[in-house]
Amino acid sequence: MLHKYNVFLAVDYFNAKILFTAQSSGELTQKILKAIEKGTLTDDGAIRMYRTSQTSYQAIQKLMTAYNLPFHEAAKPKEVQDENQPNVPV
Repeated sequence: MLHKYNVFLAVDYFNAKILFTAQSSGELTQKILKAIEKGTLTDDGAIRMYRTSQTSYQAIQKLMTAYNLPFHEAAKPKEVQDENQPNVPV
């Protein structure tokens, strides 16, 4: 189960764009710290961190690109109509 959610994301404070991605929390932390040291993070370095699966990450990226959506809209769980189980959240 641990390896299923192996994409770590750092998103800006307003949940609009993905700033960094990594394969571990340690790697993500290092990227964030380096950006803080360089002074390249906006909003005084305030970010949100998430962990997700590779499949979800790819779907989020596609939605953000195709429809010019902010992260919080693209990552929002959607209702899926399945003939066996109606209204199953994804």
